[in-house]
Amino acid sequence: MDKRPRSVTLTFGFIILNIAIWFTLGIIILFNLHPAMPGQPFIKGIMAILSFAASGILLGIFIFLRKHSPLAYYLALAFFCASSLLTIFDDIGLVDLVALAFSIIPLILLIKDRGWYRQTKLPVAHG
Repeated sequence: MDKRPRSVTLTFGFIILNIAIWFTLGIIILFNLHPAMPGQPFIKGIMAILSFAASGILLGIFIFLRKHSPLAYYLALAFFCASSLLTIFDDIGLVDLVALAFSIIPLILLIKDRGWYRQTKLPVAHG
């Protein structure tokens, strides 16, 4: 049995939330429901594809993080750092601040629990 800390479970929840956010953003862009998108269909298509790609990448990271993949751990750190930086350098509004929180919180939690993610052998349950 895998005894993971509650903060790791919380991190997994934030990753799933981010997957849903990126996927939903892709759908919103794809169906032309985003009010601030440029008018060019090509740019909208690229942005929708990038949103779907981000959700797919996060899904892969999530799957491999649960298996204690060190590569997935570092990819998760890179993803949330990049996502946070892109949000900071964008025009900041209320939605951007919420998105920034949803990127920074899992980043902090990943760093806090780095030992759990980087262990190669899972703890054995005694009982």
